[in-house]
Amino acid sequence: MASDDSKKNLKFLASLLLLYSMNIGIIITVIPLYSERLGADDMTVGFTVSVYAAAYTATSLLWGKASDLFGRKLTLCIGMLCFSVTVFLFAFAHDPGQLLILRLVGGLTDSSFWTVPTAIVADMYTSREMGTALGKVGTFQTIGFIAGPLLGGILVKAFNYRILFYICSVFILLITLLMLFGIREKPRVFNRKNESATKAQLKFGEIMRGNFAIAYTNTALSAICFGVIVSQFIITASKILGSGTELFVGLLLSGYYVAQAFIQAPIGKLSDVIGRRRVTVLGFVLCALGFFLLSFSSYLSFLLIAILIIGGGMGALYVAVPAALMDKAPASQRGLVSGFRNIGWGSGYFVGSTLGGLVAGYFVGAPFMLCVVTSFLGSAITLYGTRTENLHVHA
Repeated sequence: MASDDSKKNLKFLASLLLLYSMNIGIIITVIPLYSERLGADDMTVGFTVSVYAAAYTATSLLWGKASDLFGRKLTLCIGMLCFSVTVFLFAFAHDPGQLLILRLVGGLTDSSFWTVPTAIVADMYTSREMGTALGKVGTFQTIGFIAGPLLGGILVKAFNYRILFYICSVFILLITLLMLFGIREKPRVFNRKNESATKAQLKFGEIMRGNFAIAYTNTALSAICFGVIVSQFIITASKILGSGTELFVGLLLSGYYVAQAFIQAPIGKLSDVIGRRRVTVLGFVLCALGFFLLSFSSYLSFLLIAILIIGGGMGALYVAVPAALMDKAPASQRGLVSGFRNIGWGSGYFVGSTLGGLVAGYFVGAPFMLCVVTSFLGSAITLYGTRTENLHVHA
């Protein structure tokens, strides 16, 4: 059982990550609008959004490895501090080119946020409690992403873009200081002899094959589904419901995030009980069912049911797959493994958003049928690829 100090530490970490996620949500929402205000065309706006994801994917391994060598908290705080400075500089961008460069720098620095927290939580808890802990943190982070866009719209109307960036920069700086001085970190393990035989430091090749490779693949497959949701769901829902239904479309997408947020804590606890492998399969099955319904939905009620099921499935995958990786990774390499997972996510997101657009021309539900196939593929890989060695050490 986790100690009271560990539980308090987790609550404080989750609260800080919620606040940080809220700031990320604000920035993601207003950056395209700010880019247009500076004179960017549609293509440049798209590059301004995608360059951030490309940058944080490219540097995930560096931040992950740095956290293994120099400590999780220090590495995370350095990245957050640098991102705070970058957000401050957004206010001084005078043309789309300058903003594009700053978004690139922002992605390079903010990669620590997408890589290190999973390893921090894994260091705090044993395998039998890790799913529950990761689920709670995931719930808090998703709530932050839900609140961020809403708050961003309010702040832009109340102030202006530059004042908004000043506020976010200062807020991120305060979160960084609270993280640095408020979170207690488990001491790093550098000596291979200090780890058990089953957790001895692995060679590079060993963390790129077997169950590690399966978990990276599952991450990419789930990211493909998310890329389709982001790139195609709003467009499809708008076509189905007709003009003047923007509010309902927004509520549908919010429903996805709400379902994802509130399933993560209970599904994380379930993965501690029945195993990561079973919960991973459950997540993919839910996604397949939801996307299948979405492919043939023509009414608001069916769209809502489908997107809620997908949100639940994605929430299960967001917890079970990282927990499976952290179960297998030695404590001294969890940052590196988390970095590889982040690369899988970034690659899958790019593929999903691209393929979704390419197949959308065939028929309305084509992108979602692509996700049905992707989800079944993930289920099959998890079921048959991990029969000899379970993805969860005590399942």
